[in-house]
Amino acid sequence: MMGLSTDDMSVLSGLGNAAPDVAALAAAARAHWNGLRVTVVDALDVRGETPALETASADVYLLGSDGHCWSLTSDPAAASGLMLAARS
Repeated sequence: MMGLSTDDMSVLSGLGNAAPDVAALAAAARAHWNGLRVTVVDALDVRGETPALETASADVYLLGSDGHCWSLTSDPAAASGLMLAARS
């Protein structure tokens, strides 16, 4: 498990607000956090869920894993990955 700090969340917010689109944010996050799983999904895939972070380019959801299954988490320290959905 990797986990994200408060500073990491601030960096992520800045990356998301500077990125022109969700693909650019995903690339920036992958480059910044080696080993953090980053996936892009359609906004419909996460409808009804509350993002951990809203940026100009994407809603950001935190993913936790028990080593087998993935689930959404609101705890940055438990995050093993990011799920990004483009903002419309």
